[in-house]
Amino acid sequence: MKKRVGGLLIIALAVFAVVLTGCQKEDAKEDRAEADIDWQMIKPADMKKVLETDDSTDYQIIDIQPEAEFDKGHMPNSISVPAYPVDTEKLEKLVVDNVDQFKEGDKPIYVVCPGGGGGAKRTISLMIDEGVDESRLFIVENGAKKWPYKDDNKLWVTE
Repeated sequence: MKKRVGGLLIIALAVFAVVLTGCQKEDAKEDRAEADIDWQMIKPADMKKVLETDDSTDYQIIDIQPEAEFDKGHMPNSISVPAYPVDTEKLEKLVVDNVDQFKEGDKPIYVVCPGGGGGAKRTISLMIDEGVDESRLFIVENGAKKWPYKDDNKLWVTE
């Protein structure tokens, strides 16, 4: 009798553990930065060429740095959407609410975040979900913090 009760107790605990683990996985939100997307990166030197040689109407820049960081410096003609790190519903909504200004056309869109990683990837994932063509979206490598051309006022706006 004791073996039967002990066995039933072990089975009950195992079922409870499986149910609990299953619930935790459902509640956990998948990180958009881990999405199966072919992330396109642009090196700072190549982005510099874009800024120096292309007409500003031939591309768009979405800068997701927090407002205070954007005010300290950003690439010229950037559109500020201060949604970094794009990891809450409120910050995701900020990106979604601004995506219409990037949706139309076939111009490349360069995404700038503080470090050139997860925030930019989450932004791109949201933009794709909202209908922006994935082939147009590029992440500026290393982001704003490591932008190597901050001493050139034609490549970095601080006003």
